Amino acid sequence: MILLDNNISPAKKQLADERQAEQAYVQALPADVEVGLIVFNTTWQVVLKPTPDRAALAAAVAAVKRAGYTSNGVSGALARAAKIVGRLGAASTSRLLVLTNGEFMKKPSQTVPLPVDAITWRFDRDDYVKIAQAVAAASGGHVAAPGRSSRLVRFIPPKPHPTKRPAPAPAPAAQPRWHVTKKLGEVLAVVFVSLFALTLLLLRSLRNSERRPMLAGQIERYGPMAASGATPAKESSGTLAQTAVGLMGQVLKSRNAEPRLALRLDRGGVARSPAEWALLGVCVSAGLAALLSVLFSNVLLGVLLGVVVGWLVMRLTLDVKIAKRRAAFDEQLPNVLQLVAGSLQTGFSLAQSLDGVVREGAQPAAGEFARALAETRLGVDIDVSMDGVADRMQSADLRWVIMAVRIQRETGGNLAEVLRNTVATMRERAFLRRQVRTLSAEGRLSAYILLALPILVGGWLFYSDPTYMRPLYTTFFGVSMLVIASVLFVGGAIWMRNLINIKV
Repeated sequence: MILLDNNISPAKKQLADERQAEQAYVQALPADVEVGLIVFNTTWQVVLKPTPDRAALAAAVAAVKRAGYTSNGVSGALARAAKIVGRLGAASTSRLLVLTNGEFMKKPSQTVPLPVDAITWRFDRDDYVKIAQAVAAASGGHVAAPGRSSRLVRFIPPKPHPTKRPAPAPAPAAQPRWHVTKKLGEVLAVVFVSLFALTLLLLRSLRNSERRPMLAGQIERYGPMAASGATPAKESSGTLAQTAVGLMGQVLKSRNAEPRLALRLDRGGVARSPAEWALLGVCVSAGLAALLSVLFSNVLLGVLLGVVVGWLVMRLTLDVKIAKRRAAFDEQLPNVLQLVAGSLQTGFSLAQSLDGVVREGAQPAAGEFARALAETRLGVDIDVSMDGVADRMQSADLRWVIMAVRIQRETGGNLAEVLRNTVATMRERAFLRRQVRTLSAEGRLSAYILLALPILVGGWLFYSDPTYMRPLYTTFFGVSMLVIASVLFVGGAIWMRNLINIKV
């Protein structure tokens, strides 16, 4: 067994010298001697089990890359080499050959039951080659200079039996605990397709279901619990979908989550009920779990990732809808107030002016003011109903308008003129906000690139060369660097966010 040190210090000279010494040693070996290869640095790895195939050994040695900062993996490499030789039953005729520079090497804690020969290099003060030489002496081995590696071959005893031992059958590859077999993959694919078809059937049946023209339904369609109980479908349409929705509704009610979800759906302008939205999220999560289980060949990991990713997708989708709807409302508000001011000046009341906005305006402003008018027809003051619109849309400008309406109702005055001045101020603020956003576009783009660069580069290095990145999380120095980099990353993100987040 050849134990090859491939640590990254110093430079590339040692690895080239080790390959040359290994080649000279192997060339001097008899053709029937089987040779295996283990590489070590901070850790160790079996690269090639004992084989008489010299071409395979040469290819394995040529493929060795530099990794790790120390040679402390020699202890585990020696123990593993002795175990491999012991399993083959060739301990009496076997030797171990170590090629190393002893980079920060520590003395192995256990003794080696086989003779260990050593070829050492020394480049600087942190090369503890004497430890490797002491291991060789304690095991009954020999030490040779790098240029005289072939002389160590003479210490290999001849085999007691001339017959060639048949090569051992390759051990079956260890299967992971959670492994997707071909049959399980087919089952998961069927589950994924079935859930996808069920989702399409659910959406279609819910879309085609008819609504009961009840007075309660006409009133409750303006509230956040729009579709939870006031708009049931006929039993003859979508029976399976309605049963699934009913079960999901019971689950939401048992966890008291239906009102919160209904409020978020209402703010996002989603016409579906909380039970429908939650059931859609379950179907998405189940489909992702099946797909990820097939891709990663790991059922447990696929299910966990599918549930988490599905929940995040549904939540982020709703958050994006809410943000877009509020942004659209803020953009339409100046035009709405301009129309209201014109209607007031021609002699209409505030309620009549808002009714004109509902008939001629665009969504979401028309829908929100339609709800406010519906509440006023049920006896709610118009300023209170408009407060509800401001709360749902998180509109600070509308709150100022409501304050102006209340002051005008208490003290009198020209509300149309007040609204025109408010519209002019809002448009100037919107112009200034867009100008600031344009001027800060370069800074925002730089922030996105600087924040994404270390994540993308680090992920690529972990994927392309894991041994190069291993010291970053296996050594104290690497973990310290990782923690410091994370703290600096978060601090830099907060700093850049404050720089580009200009309040107008």
